[in-house]
Amino acid sequence: MAGKSSKGAERLLKLRGNSWWFRRQVPKAARLALDREWLLVNLQTSDVVRAKRLRDDLEAATSLQFRQIASGTRTALELPGFAPVKLAPSAAERGALSRAAFAEAFDEEEADLIAFAAEAEADALKPSQRKAFYDAYAGRVDVDHHLNEYLTKAGLAEKTVNERRGLIGRFAQWCREKRVKLGRVDRRSAGRYVSEVIDPMHPATQTKHLSALRSYWKFLAQRGHVTLPQGVSLDMGWPWNGQQIEKRGKRVERGSRQETERPFTDDEVAALLDKPFPLNAEFEELMRDVLKISLLSGMRQAEVLTLWVEEVREGESGAGLVFDIQQGKTDAAARKVPVHPDLMEIVERRRRGKGGKEWLFHELADQPNPGDTYGKRFKRWREAVGVDDKREGVRRSLVNFHSARRWFATKADRAGIREAVIKDVIGHVPDKKNVTRASYIAASSGAQMRECVEAVKVG
Repeated sequence: MAGKSSKGAERLLKLRGNSWWFRRQVPKAARLALDREWLLVNLQTSDVVRAKRLRDDLEAATSLQFRQIASGTRTALELPGFAPVKLAPSAAERGALSRAAFAEAFDEEEADLIAFAAEAEADALKPSQRKAFYDAYAGRVDVDHHLNEYLTKAGLAEKTVNERRGLIGRFAQWCREKRVKLGRVDRRSAGRYVSEVIDPMHPATQTKHLSALRSYWKFLAQRGHVTLPQGVSLDMGWPWNGQQIEKRGKRVERGSRQETERPFTDDEVAALLDKPFPLNAEFEELMRDVLKISLLSGMRQAEVLTLWVEEVREGESGAGLVFDIQQGKTDAAARKVPVHPDLMEIVERRRRGKGGKEWLFHELADQPNPGDTYGKRFKRWREAVGVDDKREGVRRSLVNFHSARRWFATKADRAGIREAVIKDVIGHVPDKKNVTRASYIAASSGAQMRECVEAVKVG
C-alpha cells in the first residue's frame, strides 16, 4: 500500500533532528496534478505520541484528497493545520487565462490591453514555456486540456466525474488521432465523430455520451476557451446540440425482446453469502460486509464504500441509527438510511477504535479508485460461486453489484411498502409526472423508512 512504512507503529513518520515529519508517497493517479512523488509535512513536535495522532489525522485527510485529485474533483491538498499545497499556474494555464480574459473584453481598447499584457507575459517566460503559453492563448490545445478544471467546477458525484472523464477523454483521443485541436472542433468534426463512434451505440449510451460533451462545451464557451459561431448562445452546447438521431421503435417479434439487468434471486444471494469464499481470504470480510449492507439498505456500491465513521449516527425520531449519505449522483441521493438490525454487528465492529473522518471500510482508503477495486473483486467472486447471467448479444451479465439494490427494492415492494417510501430509502428522484408527490408531499419520515428497511430479510 502506497506510503506504508515497515516500522509498524512509526509508519509514515520520520524523525529529523528534534522534529517528527509526516512522509507519504503520492499515488500515481495524483502525481501529475501535484507535481511530486512524496508529500512531506513537518509535524513540529518531538513528542512521538502527539506525532502519531497528527499522523493519523493526516493519513485520513490525504487518503480522501488523493482520490478527489485523481478524479478531478480537487486541485490542491488542504491539510488540517497546514497551508494548502498548491502549484503555481503552468505556462499553458496562464495562456488559457489570457485567452479567456481576451474573449470577455468589454471593448476593443480593453482587448488590445489584454493582448499587450499577454505578449509581455510570454516574453518573460523561458522559450520552452513560451510555446505552451501561445498554444493555449491561441486555442491550440488538446480537447481535454481544460477537463480537470471542468470536472472540479461541475460539482458532480464521484461516479459521474469518472464516467465523464472517460467519455470526454474518448473524444479527445479520437481528436489526437485525427490531429484536431480544441479550437478546430466544429459541427462537421463533431458530426463525423458521432457517425463513427456514437451512432452505433445503444440510444441510452448515445444520450449519456452526448450529454457529457454538451456539458463540457458549455463550460468551454462560458470560460472563453472556444469561440462560438455568431448567433449561437453559450448554453446550447454547440456543436453537439441536435446531433442525436431519434431511433423509432421497431415491431417486437417473438423471442426478440431485449433482456435487462435484474435483481439477484434468493438462491443467488444465498450462494454469495453462504458458499465458501473463493478469493484471497484477506478480502472476505470486506467483500461480504459491503454486499450485506447493500442488500439490507438498498445503498449504491459507492455510497457504502465511502462511508465515514461519523456518517453513522442517530437519525430523527423513529429512524434510530442511520447511514447519513451526504452526496451522490442526484439530489435525492443525499438521505438518511436506517441501519438494519442485522447490520449492527458489522457497523459496531467497523466503527470501533476509529476517528470520525476515517472510513468504515478502511481497507480501501488508499486505493485510487475504491469502486473499481471492489467491483473487479466482486465480479470474480460472483462468477466463481455461479452467480452470472450472460445473454447472447448483451455486453455484460444481467446480474452485478447493482442487483443487490434491485433485490432490496423488490423485497420491500413484496412486503407491501409503498413505492414512494422505497424511492426515498434508495435515493431515487420522485417521478416528475407525479406533481403531487414531487412538489407537495414531504419526504418519508424516519419511522416510515425504518419500517421499509426492516421489512427486508436475508435468508
